[in-house]
Amino acid sequence: MDMKMQGLYFNVWAAICSTGYGAVAAAAVNRASDTVNQPEFLPRGLFVGNDISSKTSPLNGGGFTLNSTAPLATLDYGTEVAGIPFFSVSAVEPAQGSVQIEVRYSESFTPLSNPFSDGPYSFAVSLANGFRVETFNVSSSGNFSSPLLQGGQRWQSIRLLLPEEGGSVTFHQVGFQATVDPYDVKDMPATFQSDDEELNAIWGLGAVAAATACVEKGTQPAVWEVDPEKGVLLRSQKPAVSAQGFGFANYTMEFDAMIERGGVWWTVAMPNGGYLKYLQLRLVGDLPGATTFANVNKTLSPPNSVLVSCGYDFVNQTTLPSFLLDTFPVSGQVAEKTWHKLKTVLSPKGRLAVSLNGQEVFNISMADYYTGGSAVSFTGSFGVGAWQDEAAYVRNLTVTDTANGTTLYSNPLAKDDGLLIDFGTQSNIDSVCLDGPKRDRLVWLGDFYHTARVVGSSTARSDLSRGTLEIMLGTQNADGVLAISAPMGYDPAVSAPAGPDGGLEDYQLLGASSMYSYMRHSNDMEFLQATWPQWQKLLGWLESRINATDGLVHLNSQFLATGATAPTSSGSCLAVQVLREFGELAEAVGDDSAASNYTSLADGLTKAIQEQLWNEDLGVFSAAINDRGNFSVPGTAFCITSGVATADQANRSIEALRSQLTLGVGYKDDSNVDAEDPETRISPNTNGFLLDALFKAGAYSTGHDLLRSLWGAMIHDPETSSGASWEYVFPDGRPGLDWFTSLAHPWGGAPTYVLTEWAAGLQPASGPDGFGYRNFTVNPQAGLAMGLKRAEGRVQTPSGPLSVRWEMVGETAEMRVVVEAPANSTGVFTFGATNRDLGGKDQYEFSLMLDGKI
Repeated sequence: MDMKMQGLYFNVWAAICSTGYGAVAAAAVNRASDTVNQPEFLPRGLFVGNDISSKTSPLNGGGFTLNSTAPLATLDYGTEVAGIPFFSVSAVEPAQGSVQIEVRYSESFTPLSNPFSDGPYSFAVSLANGFRVETFNVSSSGNFSSPLLQGGQRWQSIRLLLPEEGGSVTFHQVGFQATVDPYDVKDMPATFQSDDEELNAIWGLGAVAAATACVEKGTQPAVWEVDPEKGVLLRSQKPAVSAQGFGFANYTMEFDAMIERGGVWWTVAMPNGGYLKYLQLRLVGDLPGATTFANVNKTLSPPNSVLVSCGYDFVNQTTLPSFLLDTFPVSGQVAEKTWHKLKTVLSPKGRLAVSLNGQEVFNISMADYYTGGSAVSFTGSFGVGAWQDEAAYVRNLTVTDTANGTTLYSNPLAKDDGLLIDFGTQSNIDSVCLDGPKRDRLVWLGDFYHTARVVGSSTARSDLSRGTLEIMLGTQNADGVLAISAPMGYDPAVSAPAGPDGGLEDYQLLGASSMYSYMRHSNDMEFLQATWPQWQKLLGWLESRINATDGLVHLNSQFLATGATAPTSSGSCLAVQVLREFGELAEAVGDDSAASNYTSLADGLTKAIQEQLWNEDLGVFSAAINDRGNFSVPGTAFCITSGVATADQANRSIEALRSQLTLGVGYKDDSNVDAEDPETRISPNTNGFLLDALFKAGAYSTGHDLLRSLWGAMIHDPETSSGASWEYVFPDGRPGLDWFTSLAHPWGGAPTYVLTEWAAGLQPASGPDGFGYRNFTVNPQAGLAMGLKRAEGRVQTPSGPLSVRWEMVGETAEMRVVVEAPANSTGVFTFGATNRDLGGKDQYEFSLMLDGKI
């Protein structure tokens, strides 16, 4: 996730990116007969012509032809989908020849015109194609699939290459073999509906994001294939690195490579966490005409050369900077389907050398190259991969100490005896919720704060939430700290990359709070009891961060308060919330001592926050103890949701926020943010914390306005609407990181649970008795204040569905209410001063006059 990476440098490699299509080469694989009947996503709209167009016509299951007159098809799936691309070809002309097609994928429409579409995704190896463009050679009718899945997209284009040379291809059908549960928002186990269609669509944003970002165990296929003779087959992914190499330094890496198409890519000196300062190397083969696709960009991929880059890739993608350092020609031809020996040397003197088949290609000093303002370390792991749709086999990988020749690592890469686990390329071993389906396909600890609540209010897949929490706990270190971004391809119990990677300590608090939300929806006492010692360990770490002198929480780094070096209102108020939540969890598990301790710590923190962070003159909670004139959205939000703020403080804070932080469709993160900076963006994540706080504080009108402005921007433009919640938004309502923005990010889905809990008014009761909705509350007051005439909400409890429907009768002041609940549950309907107890039945029907009479 881009904004989690601090101090990144931007170096837009525009000249190379603008020279034409990237080098692409994808091997098509036959669709196995046992997968054809698996769930599929099919396009809803089609346009065929000379250019892309978002003005598609209903496809209705029909086929289409690409030829010299109309070589380009645009396909619209209507909403975010995910899966393995498949193609059913009914005819190819000439019948004895072949044609090439270039396929692009994108969440929004416009990037389909970009050479790399809305990719590449070089942030991490993510059990998906790392690129958004792939090319196929089609020589006959029949069915074939891409070898790798595409994690998330609404749009797809298919271009017939070299149409001027004649030829055509007719598709009977194209689509995606689903790697997520097929879903229909209206049929989800937990739902929200009202008489306001815009709010209904906004509710669906988080639901779709969760449905596509949360994946079942084993549904994301392994991205490496192992051949007992040829070794590992690498395709379309940045190098996957060994979990064993993060402590290695100044080493020599050697391996054999056979290029199937294009070239081979490898990485050295990658630090744990994988941020910015590591080296990328790429050998480009001789690119023979017989096997090289027509759209290969030979400026970007010079034949018979080695490219050296520092950063994530050889090209930039918005906030993943890459510095192309140099390109070195290779003496002679680098033939395909021929074994070559590559040797890379990191010397203690800061020199990098590469040789091919025993002949030195280059030997350079890293000090001679600009790499973003600081030196490149030669400490870190190693890995192998293949660039955009290139393919290569690699075997006989060894790593030795450059100074003394000691063997540090050796593997023939010829059998999977833990190989895929070591490099994080196995199929997902647990059910997990990722940051997003197409990008940041990692288990981000803090982002699960929203996702856990979205899942409980939409897909009701508590098994996926539990799997996510299990992955997180599997990374816990001796201090109790969890990894902030565990990759799903590694085994967290044994793999270093899934271990705690430092930084963003407030993510520990957000992750802990997600456990409370999980329990609130599921009442999974078995899981809570089994993992309670680990949660206590994490809370012990939090206690150690409470300073004995000032009584506030001191965190070394914070996502919610970037750059803060002193105690913040966001960190301390969030800590109060977590401590009170875990006081309830301790009570539920019968740990009275822990419950008392957490409550006492929360009380002490509240007192310290009131005394040191409340700014009476400004009417806000100061952003930080050394930044008293500044205030923030996260600080305001968590000081309200934690109960730290009094009613008066909440009202004053909200008024200050409305008058000083409003920016375009939402609120800027804090009062120091430059509203005129074109890079300033609105965060649905932090605005989501605020949205929940606004309704909790009774600021229904302000919350309603924010719902419509910020999340309304995600549904109004069909070219950017993915049907799912976005990662960032520019103040004018456009996606906030341009093409790189994740348009299916559950962290932006707060309206999904807020509308269920406040507009429909269906909530678990407070305290442990409310876990799993054993005791529930129905309160339609916020929904009425929003102008709704009808609303209904449904959730899934461990005992069955619980639903409420209320509606106004005509133009009268009468409200009719229907509640259906598990018979063993109890609840209360409340409106103003009127309460009605619900218990002992599975259905309740009654009417209420708005003067309070039932």
